[in-house]
Order: sequence, then C-alpha cells, then structure tokens
Amino acid sequence: MNKDSLKTGKPDAAPVMSAHDFAHWGAEHVAYIKPVEVNGVMAFGVFAANGQQLGLMETPDLARAAAIQNDLNPLSVH
Repeated sequence: MNKDSLKTGKPDAAPVMSAHDFAHWGAEHVAYIKPVEVNGVMAFGVFAANGQQLGLMETPDLARAAAIQNDLNPLSVH
C-alpha cells in the first residue's frame, strides 16, 4: 500500500498565475500560425503566444520555416 501523501493526495489549490504571466506564458517558445487577410490578399501571420504579430508570410510552409528558424515551436490556428 502506498502511504506517500504527495503521490496520492489532491493539491490544496491550483497555482496562482497573474493575467500578465498568463498572457506571456509560452511567448518565448511557441508561434501560432493563422491565415490573415491583408489588403484583400490571403497570407499567413506568425504570432507569439501573447498575440503579438511576429511576421507575415505568403504560405503556411514559409511561416512554419520562419518560426522554426527562430527557435519557436509552430502551431496552426484554424
């Protein structure tokens, strides 16, 4: 029988994260790629986790490559 309460017990409360911390969570590691329209032309925006636009590319493959070249993990947003 396991008597280790750290492994079997429930946490008392969820960790507290400020709105600022939540907004910047993953900003240095993740890039979101989503289609955007610019002057009537479809393109693909590269955005940080906090919503800041990092770049604009003609194709999703270029957007992914740009994210990877900048040490970001690209994720698609549909």
